[in-house]
Amino acid sequence: MDPKLKKLILRTGVFILSLSLAWWLVKAGYLQGLIDTVLPFRILSQILAGVLYTSFLTSPISVAMLIVLAQDNNPIITALLAGLGAASADLFMVRFFRKELSSNLHLVSGPLRLLQINKLLQLLHLDFIVPLIGAIIVASPFPDELGLMMLGVSKLRYQEIAFLTYILNTAGILLIVLPINLIS
Repeated sequence: MDPKLKKLILRTGVFILSLSLAWWLVKAGYLQGLIDTVLPFRILSQILAGVLYTSFLTSPISVAMLIVLAQDNNPIITALLAGLGAASADLFMVRFFRKELSSNLHLVSGPLRLLQINKLLQLLHLDFIVPLIGAIIVASPFPDELGLMMLGVSKLRYQEIAFLTYILNTAGILLIVLPINLIS
C-alpha cells in the first residue's frame, strides 16, 4: 500500500474517532460536567476551546466544547476569548512552519513546491494570492494547518498573521456559538 494513502487513511480514522468522541462527550453529558467541575473558570474553558479549534484532530472536541459553553455565556465574549486561544495556537504553528521550512527546506517537498509557487506569483506581482488562499482556509471549517502553512511562507509579519488569524477564527467561532446561544 502506498505510504501516502496509508497516512491519509490513518488521519481520516483518527478524525472520525475524534468526532465520535466529541459526539459521545456531548450526548452523555460528560463535557458539561467536565466544564462545570474541572474547568470552573469559563474564561479558561473558552480559551482552551479556541486552542483546540485549530487542529483537525481536536476541532470536533472544540466545537463540542463551544456548543456547551455557548448555552450559558455571552456568545460575543465566548468568540473573542476562543478566538484568542485559536490565534495563539495558530501563531505557534506558523512559527513551527517557518522554522521547519528554513531549517529543513531540502527535506520537505510539499512546502518547497508552495515556496516555488509563491516565488512565481511574486514575479507576476500576484504574491497576495497565497496569503489570501491561506486566510480563506483559516476562516473556513477546513483544518487550519494548510492555511497556516500558506501564511507561513508568505512575507506577512507575525503581528499581521496574529491579527488575521484572530479575526478569522473569532468570526468562525461566532458563527458556531451565536446560533446555539439564540436557540438555548
